[in-house]
Amino acid sequence: MQGSKLLSVFCSGCKEAEISDSTNDQKITSTHKGFSSTLEALAECIACSGNSLQDIELRKRAIIMLAFLASSGKSGFEIMVTRKLPGETNFLMLILQVLVFEMDVEASAEPERSIKARTLLIREALILLNRLVSNPGYSPIALRVLTARRDMASLTIDIANRLSQEDQRHRQSDVKGHVKESEIVELGLVFKKRVFAYLGDKMS
Repeated sequence: MQGSKLLSVFCSGCKEAEISDSTNDQKITSTHKGFSSTLEALAECIACSGNSLQDIELRKRAIIMLAFLASSGKSGFEIMVTRKLPGETNFLMLILQVLVFEMDVEASAEPERSIKARTLLIREALILLNRLVSNPGYSPIALRVLTARRDMASLTIDIANRLSQEDQRHRQSDVKGHVKESEIVELGLVFKKRVFAYLGDKMS
């Protein structure tokens, strides 16, 4: 609960930092730069392409931070979906790229610990995407952003198709509570249903 409140304050600060005030220009500019630097650092964590367990955990923690951000209200959602990051990208694009990267690496041979860590990361990313595309107030905007650009639409459809099917290698689970293949498929099916329903409505 405290984390959510802190992120709510953080989002409010980001929003306020965008408003110009002639009496506080210097303070606002400094605050805005601080928030922007924090968001860019978070984006760099998500875009980290290392394959060590530490790198995978870093990406997962960054995704979880984004989930808190998205759940903190309208300002957090707007940062998640519409804020432009360096390189003409946004957080949604980074999440899509992470999912594709993890799926491609996961298809290769690697230690079981790494496979489990990647599966947990994929789970967190899918939960976040499903939260965005299922929210009654925000889903139209999120789905529009996910499908408006050709590159993002291609990644979105690829992810929806691949993660809604059983993996040939079958992600393993055990009694200690590791993620089951069926859970990833279920999350993938929810995402696919939302995306394809939206695309179908647009075409009808």
